Amino acid sequence: MSFDQDNLKTHFGHIWPAHNDAFAELLVTLRRHFGGDLDRMLVLAIIGARTLARGRIARMSYDRFMTLDRPEADTAPINLQSIAEYSGIPRETVRRKVNDLARLGWIIRRDKGYLIASEKAARDLAPATEATMRYLLKVVAACNEAAD
Repeated sequence: MSFDQDNLKTHFGHIWPAHNDAFAELLVTLRRHFGGDLDRMLVLAIIGARTLARGRIARMSYDRFMTLDRPEADTAPINLQSIAEYSGIPRETVRRKVNDLARLGWIIRRDKGYLIASEKAARDLAPATEATMRYLLKVVAACNEAAD
């Protein structure tokens, strides 16, 4: 069975608790890896989404993702203003978070103020990525159970 919004609504009582429990666990893990600063995590997630757009990694394994050279030519440009507009985080706060991320070596500044996520971010945050994978597995499992 294909799982769509109607199936989700029908099986909400089974899926939502699994999502909520797993999501809370994921946020706690992410908060730890980002020194309690979920805005910093969100800024990096937005930069990462532009660095490795869906089309570039659609058929990529986790192991390949973790060793991927991140060529700047293939990234979609993003800057402070774009992050602020997209996230709703004030521009000055985004600037501070970007400076923090740059100090950690998790982002690279390119020409015209464009930002990309670094390989160091992928390595340093591997436990957070693995926590995200556990979250996804729990939600998928709940959907599969509901579909049976």
